[in-house]
Amino acid sequence: MQDQKKITKRFSFDAAATWSLIVTIAIATLAFIPSAVIPFLYTKVTLLALGVLLTLTFFILARLTKGSIIVPPMFLVGALWLVPLAYALSTLFSGIAPATAFFGGDLEQDTLGFMVLIALLATLAALVFRRTSQYKMYFGLTGVVLCITLVVQILFVVAGKFMPEAVSPTTSIVGSFADMAMLAGLGAIAGLLTLRSVALSTKKRIVVISVIALSFAVLALANMIWVWILVALVALALFIEAIMHRHTPADDADLEGVETLTTDVEEESTSAQSLAAPLIALAISLFFLIGSTSIGAEISRVMGTSPFDVRPSWAATFNIGSHVYASSPLVGSGPSSFGEQWLAFRDAGLNETIFWNVDFVSGIGFIPTSFVTTGILGVLAWLGFIAAFLYFGLRALLFSRPQDMYVRYVSLISFTTALYVLVLSVFNVPGPILLALGFISVGIFISSLRYGKDARKEWGIVFSKSPRVGFVVVFMLTLLLLGVVYGSYVFVERYLGKVAYAEASNALAAGQLDAAAVATNRAILFAPSDSAYQLAAAIGIARMNEIASDTTLAASDAQTLFQESLSESISAADQATRLAPNNYQNWAVLGSVYQTVVPLKIDGAYENAKTAYDRAIALNPSNPTLPYVVAQLEIAHGNNAEAEKYLLNSIGLKRDYTQAIFLLSQIQVAEGRAREALEAAEAAAYFAPNDPTVLFQVGLLRSGTGDADGAIEAFARAVELNPQYANARFFLAVAYATKGRYADALAELETVGALSAENAAAVEPDMKLLRANKNPFPPSRLGALGIPQPGVSDGQ
Repeated sequence: MQDQKKITKRFSFDAAATWSLIVTIAIATLAFIPSAVIPFLYTKVTLLALGVLLTLTFFILARLTKGSIIVPPMFLVGALWLVPLAYALSTLFSGIAPATAFFGGDLEQDTLGFMVLIALLATLAALVFRRTSQYKMYFGLTGVVLCITLVVQILFVVAGKFMPEAVSPTTSIVGSFADMAMLAGLGAIAGLLTLRSVALSTKKRIVVISVIALSFAVLALANMIWVWILVALVALALFIEAIMHRHTPADDADLEGVETLTTDVEEESTSAQSLAAPLIALAISLFFLIGSTSIGAEISRVMGTSPFDVRPSWAATFNIGSHVYASSPLVGSGPSSFGEQWLAFRDAGLNETIFWNVDFVSGIGFIPTSFVTTGILGVLAWLGFIAAFLYFGLRALLFSRPQDMYVRYVSLISFTTALYVLVLSVFNVPGPILLALGFISVGIFISSLRYGKDARKEWGIVFSKSPRVGFVVVFMLTLLLLGVVYGSYVFVERYLGKVAYAEASNALAAGQLDAAAVATNRAILFAPSDSAYQLAAAIGIARMNEIASDTTLAASDAQTLFQESLSESISAADQATRLAPNNYQNWAVLGSVYQTVVPLKIDGAYENAKTAYDRAIALNPSNPTLPYVVAQLEIAHGNNAEAEKYLLNSIGLKRDYTQAIFLLSQIQVAEGRAREALEAAEAAAYFAPNDPTVLFQVGLLRSGTGDADGAIEAFARAVELNPQYANARFFLAVAYATKGRYADALAELETVGALSAENAAAVEPDMKLLRANKNPFPPSRLGALGIPQPGVSDGQ
């Protein structure tokens, strides 16, 4: 009984809140489940959200049981919430759907929900961490997590180098490899600050130096310029600071008789080790900065660790922002809407690059992206928060440093970490874990302000001594507690929906339509989204194709099943357009559903498909794929003239769009315009010199225009690229025979016959004639073989 009382007495909700917050960061960072049905980043964000809500629960229960609440200086906390407030106002007045603004697709960084989450994380850190022991718990555990992360990353790189089929060298447990590089930079900076500011035992010093070394190893593999710059700046600052505080011997002969300038700056005894660490770090950083395009690039190439980190440029980001501000300057386009604005206003010149079909969802950096989506309010909110943070930070570190050396270290490292993440957020897009670490550091820094020399008194309320105010606070805390329950339910439900969606996608890819349909229905039940409805529509299309090719079904049964699948697909695609009307992919999916049944001459199918595609083109006007798809629709509708217009539009948007050029040549062949078709096909071959299908088409058209030598060249290249290409070999034999090279023609037909018994039977009569030195392919037979003739259409 006494043991039970001791355990009860030992437990406190305050301690539970502290551990909950610390463990949340640790688990969210390390969570890595290599499964195709477990969403990687969304799992981390969900764990982060649930951990924050659990911490908030413990904090509320602690306040209710203690009957009091104490908060640190609130000005900086208030400035912190300016950014979520700007996101909320943008959500209300930009016209974006609230669910999209809050959750986006996967609770991405540029959403109201994520901004509330990291602001709440920072606020809880400011409220929960109050004692030196709590700081030590946090930095101790995060140090262990950092060690584990760096070691695992090095193992991934080594395994990827020697077993690339098992794991990629750029695999990272924190997000992208760029995120890992940014975390490594933070590890190097934190290690340098720790060596300089904390008295460590020999073992701990060895551990910290090892962490710094591992961090530099990962940075060398990633070769990220901005991270190297920030590490170099911190190393330089620490080196200068160490020099400035270095103890000068009183009996220095060089200073004898010299009048020296003195100030009230503290003079510390700085060891050679304190000077060596930042100096070595600075030298390494400068080495890799200078050699970033040579040595650094070569290391990344050899190890296969060049991070694929492609984002719009500053100019492209400003271009999108200028269009948004022209129509909605105050509140921007709305949270999580940069991708839509990118598609609407991007430069069509990007179609000439390898990134022509990349739908970017963010700009050059996280904060510039936020400027576009939240407008002037967002700009003012970010600037206000950053200005307040810098003012209080520099003031605390320069003029109001805590007396306790460890708390002084906490203040310094938390300020530096937060500033590091904020700077990276301007020039890059850190992942959710990096942003969480940055904002929890903001909270810890706010917490440390209570220890400053001239710190203001903390503000607090004892509920029993202020009944009216206490009642209001208790009532609000109770409502907040109920909100935590609801929020937890929503996050769990959406996560289950994401898992079900991944299961459905995998099942559809494997051709398991029934399993895919069941999983999709679960995804829609848990978290209705346009992506889930898109998947349902795709399953319906696959089912219609399956029914159409099933010869075992009775005609009436097949018709009934086909109509049901068509109806379900149309309904799902239509619902996707209702949930996200500004997502061009939803309209493209709806168009594809109707396009599937256009050859069946179903009333309204062509018109509805055309309307849906037109809406998709309006939302993404510079995408060359959409006019190409509409051209296919026009061909299915028997309107080649309109199809040609759309193909020319597609080629105008992307000059090297091979599929559109190739399809244009086929239309021209069908209309008897062989020479025009040849020009189009040769243009396609120019942009796709290693595409056997395009080369085959070029060979056919050259044969039709009398260029046998050119045909031989094209067919031979197609066969070289694909030795199993029977049609290319057969027509290569035709071209050889036309030139009188019967032996070469016979060799090609023998190869064709060896590919299958059916082929052997088909080419045997031609082979007999070739053995007799006769041409089995006279001009009268070429048209029957499908070789286009100038001025003669296929129908003649």
